[in-house]
Amino acid sequence: MTGEAWLGDVVRAARALGTRSPEDFVRIAALLGLSGETGETEQQRPELPGADEPAWQAPAAEDSTDQPQPNSDQSVFGRRDQPAQADTITVLVPVEEQTRPRRRWTTPLLEPPPGPGEYPERPPHLPLLAPRSTAALLTMMLARITREGELDVERATEELARARPLTAIPRLPLPTLRYGVQILADTSGAMEPFARDVEDVIGHVRAIAGVAGTQVLRFADVPLRGAGPGTRATWQRPYRPPRPGVRVLILSDLGAGGPPLNPWRATEQEWRASVEVIRQRGCEPVALVPLPERYWPRWARGLLSMVTWDRGTTVGKALGARR
Repeated sequence: MTGEAWLGDVVRAARALGTRSPEDFVRIAALLGLSGETGETEQQRPELPGADEPAWQAPAAEDSTDQPQPNSDQSVFGRRDQPAQADTITVLVPVEEQTRPRRRWTTPLLEPPPGPGEYPERPPHLPLLAPRSTAALLTMMLARITREGELDVERATEELARARPLTAIPRLPLPTLRYGVQILADTSGAMEPFARDVEDVIGHVRAIAGVAGTQVLRFADVPLRGAGPGTRATWQRPYRPPRPGVRVLILSDLGAGGPPLNPWRATEQEWRASVEVIRQRGCEPVALVPLPERYWPRWARGLLSMVTWDRGTTVGKALGARR
């Protein structure tokens, strides 16, 4: 073997050209410079093609049924050994048009919105307190205990038996609402879900204490920031407690509810100052809180009387919460 060509080059060239006859192998080897090993003479070497002739021409296909016949199509999709002509144009034939199938929704359509006057009636309000015991519960929370009941026979008998004069007629304790009630209703964002319950309690207090004996003041978050009977424009700053002896009912969550990042949430110091102002006036506050006891602020448990604003609250629980 001479030169830089190998026998593997002959095999690859023959495979690329589709050569099968021994004569073609000899020619390929001669062109690759391997004629020394094949024993050819200079006269047997094929003449090199001229400038006008192609470098190599594939041999004619043999008439054999075992070998596949080349494709005679001369278009761009024809034989790979012949380049496509520049003037060949492939015409695209449009396929048959198909309509898009209609799809049915798996979910039924929503009902159309009601027109004017077709809205359903407002559902009935279910108050937080039990309707049967609301009046008795509020009376127990707001009433003041006075010695204005019937004659206390046992005490009078004991005083007379000890030969003591009766300077005053002893009477039994009697709860009364004649001193009046002041309601402080919280209108902050945390109490918005209980707006109807607030109005329901205000109506019950007016029914048992009288409209003239009930004063309703509204505030936001804490009374010391301002309170009044109407809108914020009517609020007085600071809050002024009622006359001495009036029971103060606070309808609020005491800052325990609402969004955790509420920037207007009332602080412990503000509530302590509000309760102190009420007691200095000679009044006793009591709070109705619409939260379970486990959510009550710890500092508020010993600050004032608190009652859970819930359907399970009974008169006995309200009596136990009084101071």
